[in-house]
Amino acid sequence: MNPSPTARRALAVTAAGILLTTGCGGSSHAAQKPPAPAGRGSSTGTAAPAGAATDAVPQSLRPYYEQRPAWASCVTDSSGPGWTCAKIVVPLDYADPSKGSTYVMATRRAATGASSQRLGSLLLNPGGPGGAGIEYAQDPSVVTKDVAAHYDIVGFDPRGVGQSDPVRCLSDNPKAMDAFVAADPMPRTAEQIAEVVKEAKAIGAACQDKSARILPYVGTPNAARDMDVIRAVLGDAKLHYLGKSYGTYLGAVYAGIFPTHTGRLVLDGAIDPTLTAKQMNIAQAQGFEKLIREFAADCATKSDCPLGTDANTAVGKLMAYLQSLQDHPAPTRDGDRTVNYALGLTAVLQVMYVPQYWGDLRDALSSAMAGDGSRLLQWADLYNDRTNGTYDNQTDANIAINCLDRPDPDAQSAQQIQAKEVPDYKSQAPLLGEMLAWADLACATWPTKPQSTPTPITAPGSAPILVVGTKDDPATPYPWAQGLATQLQNGHLLTFNGSGHTAYTRGSDCIDNAVDAYLLQGTVPTPGLTCDVGP
Repeated sequence: MNPSPTARRALAVTAAGILLTTGCGGSSHAAQKPPAPAGRGSSTGTAAPAGAATDAVPQSLRPYYEQRPAWASCVTDSSGPGWTCAKIVVPLDYADPSKGSTYVMATRRAATGASSQRLGSLLLNPGGPGGAGIEYAQDPSVVTKDVAAHYDIVGFDPRGVGQSDPVRCLSDNPKAMDAFVAADPMPRTAEQIAEVVKEAKAIGAACQDKSARILPYVGTPNAARDMDVIRAVLGDAKLHYLGKSYGTYLGAVYAGIFPTHTGRLVLDGAIDPTLTAKQMNIAQAQGFEKLIREFAADCATKSDCPLGTDANTAVGKLMAYLQSLQDHPAPTRDGDRTVNYALGLTAVLQVMYVPQYWGDLRDALSSAMAGDGSRLLQWADLYNDRTNGTYDNQTDANIAINCLDRPDPDAQSAQQIQAKEVPDYKSQAPLLGEMLAWADLACATWPTKPQSTPTPITAPGSAPILVVGTKDDPATPYPWAQGLATQLQNGHLLTFNGSGHTAYTRGSDCIDNAVDAYLLQGTVPTPGLTCDVGP
């Protein structure tokens, strides 16, 4: 099993990369000093680069916009040569900079082509929320060679994520995180529900204990404002951006706040910002159910299928087997770890992001049914960002950001979920609806109040924005891309008639050529352009 670093997810939607260790970092418990104003002898502060669009910045924010961080080599085994990293200091609260500062880590590599052809910097975000963007940017498959030749490629870990000032909840306690990710996804008995409530409360309490200082400030609007600081620090008058999955929401929020700072924005695997948490959960449940049914039907045509040869009964056998793992977990070759219902279902959902690995899932299920759940456990660990017995903080950050951005007001207690939400979800998504109904339980007791509500983003006055949607995307369903493209006053929709999550650099020359034409020449696709799988 060798999926690429981009074949990943976070608790909601993503295609995120593995956390990269470069030796740059710091403690989330220590306040960061704001950058010294330009011209006062600070190692971080000199005049802002020409053309960085800082004239309208409030005086209280100018030290952040005018900082000049020290970029240092951060080459790793996976990154290749030419990459540098820097710590960029940002306000903890843009509405009140006197509250102090935090920081985000960024990486960049200069455009590989001639300097005369350089178009600026291209900032990337892999999704999440909670997806770490440093190694994602350093993956050479993320953009085409033509784009890398004309842009400095820049990745960053958003505030609260990865190497940036990180939210810590359970991720630094592997045993506690093991218990959290293995909690019953569809509790029914009083005992099962009590255990799920216990785990949901535990992660919120741990976040408050370890990360109280930054926890109220990790929402998407602050992260979008951080991107404008990064833009200025890089010396760009306009932001050029490629965001995938949740990164499309981050990019759209940026465009809504800073429409006149938009350059060429590509939003691939788009999220509709008007949707509630419940609407998103049900749509995702339906999208993943569709692919699970397709997987089971496809499996039934293969000689090595462990679900039988009848496409009509294969999906039932799959779900029955996964449910049986709750009482009879599959042993693995990883010490005393086993695969229960939660981890088995997690493994299946992970593979639905990347249909090219359906054959591996068949093999993993066959092995598990024969008494060895090791390969299912590998997929579940990939989904949960567990490596060599440790976790990165993607799940911590994902929940922290979602509870600020998009909580579900109808899921504020276990009683409400069991009595109202579960029946409603199951009526619309019979396979996975019950699981998604419980998804927002952690937010019900979250220690910080929500700060955003679903609302249209129109970004009047922006440059053209390219929205990319995949017809059979389970994580960000195609109607979401249609919704975002319609809301944006200057939105342009590009359609991929394929399956899986996101479209750019996934094998369609038509998609890649259309996105590249936009990034390199500013040419938006012909209205209604739909690209098929393959060249």
